[in-house]
Amino acid sequence: MEEIKKNFKNPEKIYRAIPFWSWNDKLNAQELTNQIKDFKEKGIGGFFMHSRVGLETEYMGEEWLDLVEEVVKNSRVIDIDPWLYDEDRWPSGFAGGKVAEKIGDEGRAKILTLKILKDAKELNGKELTIYKGKIESEKINSIERVNNIENLRLYKDENILALYRIVAGKSDWYNGDAPPDNLNPKSVKTFIQVTHEIYYERLKEDFGKQVKGIFTDEPNISPFLWGGNLEYYALPWTDIFPEYFKEKRGYDFFDIAPFVFFSGEKSIKARYDYWRTISELFLESYTKNIYNWCKEHNILFTGHYLEEDNFPHVILCSGSIMPHYEYMDIPGIDILTEVRYEYLTAKQATSVANQLGKSRVISETYGCTGWEFTFEGQKHVADWQYALGVNMRCQHLFLYSLRGCRKRDYPPSFNHNPSWKYHPLIEDYFARLSYILTLGKPVRDILLIHPIESSWCEFNGRDKSVPQERGEEFKEIINALLGIHYDFDLGDEKIIEKYGKIDKERKEFIVGEAKYILVIVPPVITLRKSTLSLLLEFLNNDGKVIIMEPLPEYVEGEKGKEELKKLFDHPNVIRVKGRKELAENIKNIIPRRISIRDVVGQEVEQFLYMERNYDGKKIFFIVNNDRERSYNVDLYLEGKGRIEEWDLLTGEIKDVFSIETEGYQHIRTTFAPSESKLYILYKGEYKKIERPKKIKRTIFLEPTFEVKRLDPNVLTIDTAQFKLDGEWSEETPIWIIQRKIRDTLGMINIDLNSGIQRWKWVNIPHPKDNTKIELKMRFNIKDLPEKDLYLLTENIKEMISLKLNNKEIPIIDEGWFIDRSLRKIPLKEFKIGENIIEILLNYRNSTELEDFYIIGDFAVNIDREIIKENNRITLGDWVFQGYPHYAGSLIYKQIFPFHKDPNEKYLLTIEDFSAGVIKVNLNGETVGFIPWRFYKLDITDYLQDSNNLLELEVVGSLRNMLGPLHNRAKKIHFVSALSFRPEGEEYTKSYVFHSYGLFSPVKIEVIG
Repeated sequence: MEEIKKNFKNPEKIYRAIPFWSWNDKLNAQELTNQIKDFKEKGIGGFFMHSRVGLETEYMGEEWLDLVEEVVKNSRVIDIDPWLYDEDRWPSGFAGGKVAEKIGDEGRAKILTLKILKDAKELNGKELTIYKGKIESEKINSIERVNNIENLRLYKDENILALYRIVAGKSDWYNGDAPPDNLNPKSVKTFIQVTHEIYYERLKEDFGKQVKGIFTDEPNISPFLWGGNLEYYALPWTDIFPEYFKEKRGYDFFDIAPFVFFSGEKSIKARYDYWRTISELFLESYTKNIYNWCKEHNILFTGHYLEEDNFPHVILCSGSIMPHYEYMDIPGIDILTEVRYEYLTAKQATSVANQLGKSRVISETYGCTGWEFTFEGQKHVADWQYALGVNMRCQHLFLYSLRGCRKRDYPPSFNHNPSWKYHPLIEDYFARLSYILTLGKPVRDILLIHPIESSWCEFNGRDKSVPQERGEEFKEIINALLGIHYDFDLGDEKIIEKYGKIDKERKEFIVGEAKYILVIVPPVITLRKSTLSLLLEFLNNDGKVIIMEPLPEYVEGEKGKEELKKLFDHPNVIRVKGRKELAENIKNIIPRRISIRDVVGQEVEQFLYMERNYDGKKIFFIVNNDRERSYNVDLYLEGKGRIEEWDLLTGEIKDVFSIETEGYQHIRTTFAPSESKLYILYKGEYKKIERPKKIKRTIFLEPTFEVKRLDPNVLTIDTAQFKLDGEWSEETPIWIIQRKIRDTLGMINIDLNSGIQRWKWVNIPHPKDNTKIELKMRFNIKDLPEKDLYLLTENIKEMISLKLNNKEIPIIDEGWFIDRSLRKIPLKEFKIGENIIEILLNYRNSTELEDFYIIGDFAVNIDREIIKENNRITLGDWVFQGYPHYAGSLIYKQIFPFHKDPNEKYLLTIEDFSAGVIKVNLNGETVGFIPWRFYKLDITDYLQDSNNLLELEVVGSLRNMLGPLHNRAKKIHFVSALSFRPEGEEYTKSYVFHSYGLFSPVKIEVIG
């Protein structure tokens, strides 16, 4: 294990994060190289070159490709891995509009719609098929296909049902064209031709070497998610579907099509066959084609699919998710926001990875969490995913530029927040965890059948309630199993059909490389013939199967009473009602591998774990997924031997005191909120370890500190008056001023980030370019600052003149702050009281008028007046202590006396604070970091037996500078561009700040 321990201390780049690097402006080769170097210094392993909102270099044009080539070349020298991304923004498949441009409607998504007509006069000649029948309350009472319209006769209460093929409408999101037809192999092959092949021609020498792979993002078959036509009755469609359906199912789809839309005696089978065929066609047309191309060209295929967690949306977008992971070298998922319970999404991908021997699973994660997202947030959101099998992070998002709309692109941007300078801390944490969780194999004894195919039978493409209910019920079963700490894989029936077999001697149900001793069938209405056959074979060889009621009635959508009776009546089948009975029966079948108990001996359901076997050792990664509560727990780890705890934050390894108890090693310990621990159990090895010493006493430091600001303070100015060939307007939010200007000048609306990409139009001259706009802004000074103030602006290039209090101010660019787009202009003529800034600027179609900022050495009171800075700060929110818009770090200083005992150990901890991270200096030396609440930092070696100087660098974020600042919801669950543009009931004129600072006393725990 010595080599493993060495690698654990400093894992190599393949275990480090590969974030989305947003290429989102007019790109510059030198700036790209500078950012790559910065990524490397911060511990990043690679990056996906991702076209995003705001891009002004033509996507896939010559300049773009030159820059990609330059980045790949420079990455080799810097020793960081460049990865490709396959689309202009997302979802993948339309190549920024180039697919439809090349092949027309063959590359545009389609839907199948059904219309109910009263008579033949309403027919327009574009019908695919016509029926007549009686439909009542969306149920088919009678139906007949009409082959000859001339003989059509309608009887009482009968209507005509007509099927139409509709090409999806055009949308700004797709650069003025339609979403792609990912069900059509020709569309997908064109996508490959205009994207993958172009990259290969430029980078063929680097493919599989420097260029590791390519990311596909949210490909789907549901054209009405981002624009396009949506009729009342609508299903995913492509022109080759009828032929493909006939080949796969052996009959004419149009014979049963109405039964997909409406309920009737053939609906279960019709829907099963339709969605199964759609799922197979998407898999073959899109995923397999791209996978095969990547394999032939020696690069890895990764990414994730749209809507992984919601059953009706999964069906609409892909039919089913799990089969696609077979054809991904690195299966991937998408975890947005600070969600903590999206277990289904993770389990779908990690199960296939385990079954088919794929060592890595990637998660695109942290999107939409907002600028205030912390190191604790990163740890918490990723820890639970890693416990379920993820071992590769793709952070969302690293922005090339913050200019204009870009800063509102589902923030945060990790490389712009003030905590970025300490980013190696969190990168090393997850690199160590990624490294360990690729060793050996996970231990999962249970196979849980995925019920998505039952939801096929229940879904007409419109009424989502029934499949939604089944999906939620399945998630509860997943939660229950994880809560009683029996790990499992999900079994997709298509994958089981291909890779399933029974080991008769070992009584194991095998899927690929994974082996199970128990199979659970959740509530389903249908099973595949192959699944049923394997279950019976497993049972006949003394395997164990638990079937949850209600029991299935169908086999592949057809009544299967006799076949299913053999399953239900088998002596090795256990039938259960509900999750409680399920849990009780599992305990009787499978011996526990781990137990995580609270003080009364109950399994703590908030905890997740992963167990892995490696080289005769057992690896246990255990996570408290409760972000608010600490737990005292008793851990029982199966096996006998000594245990080490491997510290993911520092790389240090220590022995752990444990007691052998009936085949388990028992550890009594405490998990703080969101805390995780990594244990290695060395079976058959023993070492005498002393019991851990307890806390003797706790020393609380004073609640008041001397404070030092490390960055300029900020006053955000986000309202103004404006004049455009007329009178001054009333005070108006600057973003609304921009809307009014662009509406008046006939320019494209850029309120949100949903329009046609800027590279398509920004360089086209507009007849109203260089229109003169005047702005008037106000700020108040209560105490005159001793040093110059600066106006921080993104619009310096458009400025013609600048006045402060009616005096002309030279427009001098004195460099940038936070981002190269934010330029500093010195202001000297300020005064006590109201100060008025007047700006005359040339407004162009390319202009993005943004908020302005006053920065300098001052404080800001809660009335947003500039005041004299206090050198003291207390526990509580710094927003109310002079720093409401501050976007940097404050150092909290305190001198305290201390008597040091050489027989004692001292731990510094802060139970409640709001900061990206806290750096701790003691007596002029860096001790380490407090990256999350309740973390205990050993300061023993740095304490003096006398007075001690403690300096805590409390790191803030860009949240209170950039916003959202006027959304009534202080904490926004899903942060998007819309969050920064509240109107109506969501808007408040008041400023809504995020709290920062220390909220509980700094304390020293004395151990001895």
